Amino acid sequence: MSGEQTPGLDPASLHFITRRVSASERAAVAVVLAAQLAQESAQLGAAPGHGTSAWQRSQRPLRAPLVPGLGRWSRPEL
Repeated sequence: MSGEQTPGLDPASLHFITRRVSASERAAVAVVLAAQLAQESAQLGAAPGHGTSAWQRSQRPLRAPLVPGLGRWSRPEL
């Protein structure tokens, strides 16, 4: 990253539980978090949702659904 920062991710606004964190360590953590945020945001926009595959869609019209009932398909007696 060439000095880019995600808006709203200011190293001074980060709260560290560990004491004595240097300014360069704060900046490094901010860069890593900004890169991770950018990567996650890019993946959200690029990943297609899980739906039916083209193969599944092409196989649907081959037969009508099986509907159990009187004079129709039924489960075998065990």
